[in-house]
Amino acid sequence: MIICAITFDWKDNDAKEKFKNFGKDHFASWGVIELTSMCNFNCKWCFANAGVSGHNMHIEDVKKLIRSFVKHNIRQVTFSGGEPLMYPHIREVIEYAKSQGLIVHMNTNGYLFTKEIAHTLKDAGLSQIETNIDSLYPEKHDYIRGREGSFQRAVQTLKNAKDAGLTCVMQTVLTRQNEDEILDIFKFARLLGVQRSRVWDITPSDGCAKKNMDELNLMPTNYLETIKKLTEYASMNGGQNIESSDPLFPLDECTNMSVTGGFCVFSAGLVINISPKGDVFFCCTDRTPMYNIFEVIDSVDLREYHKAQLKNSLKGTEVPQTCNACNFNSKCRGGCLTRRKYSDDKTDYWCKYLKKPEVLSGEQSSEIMA
Repeated sequence: MIICAITFDWKDNDAKEKFKNFGKDHFASWGVIELTSMCNFNCKWCFANAGVSGHNMHIEDVKKLIRSFVKHNIRQVTFSGGEPLMYPHIREVIEYAKSQGLIVHMNTNGYLFTKEIAHTLKDAGLSQIETNIDSLYPEKHDYIRGREGSFQRAVQTLKNAKDAGLTCVMQTVLTRQNEDEILDIFKFARLLGVQRSRVWDITPSDGCAKKNMDELNLMPTNYLETIKKLTEYASMNGGQNIESSDPLFPLDECTNMSVTGGFCVFSAGLVINISPKGDVFFCCTDRTPMYNIFEVIDSVDLREYHKAQLKNSLKGTEVPQTCNACNFNSKCRGGCLTRRKYSDDKTDYWCKYLKKPEVLSGEQSSEIMA
């Protein structure tokens, strides 16, 4: 699942296909289906308020979504949650999605991901799993994830997935508690031989993430500076590509690696994120529904409808006037809308860390924007 995430690819993989397809017509090319709101963890940064009780999406509704994806040329699906391995029909929906020609990924905490399940889901059609390592200190990782023993299970999950022939994403939500060890986490990923390393910004949300960010002081000191250090490390250690869904990266960063994305995949309309009850959110961290997909799926062109609803949802989110004099404005378009929502001056609170070129006068800026 992508929030404001930056992924460093050590080997080629099928995740780039969604960007290639999006580039052809700028309609949605990727669907994220939250199969369940149930989860066996209690992560400090959780944006979905998942828990041990919750709602499962009906399997026939999952299949209906998949058929609609195929009809409207959405070629990739990521099964998420909650914890998708708590969904009782996980193998069946993976198998069905693959039979319909989709690229199939899964975001899992890994606690239930045994060697047997790894091979079973690979045979069913799964090609990639994403799981978190939020600290190399087991007790710290377990505390952040809210489950004792979760570190060892996560490491074993990556080993199980790799042995089964799956692409592995070791992902880390960057917080003040782990920012000093993130480079070592990346080195650990290389040691394990996983193919992709991902770092998420701990974007505020209306879930427990915002509450814990304030109470536990989770906000990292300088997210963008950390990303630059990781970019330098990847450039010198076999990195092949950077996949960015953060509009602030790369803006002032030079790298010898290719870059995929570099924009917010939600506001661009590349991805449709669907809750277990069918609610479609602007962003997975903004849990205010734009519409319910099951109310319209039989009567609309899904991609056209989503684009229209997205446009309506974005009304009133124009780029702040203070951004107009910045040379980066034409690329980042004001940065992350969710970060702007929780900023005092309604600008992206990380943009102050960009190494900006000389600021133009208002008249010069207007000429460039024209």
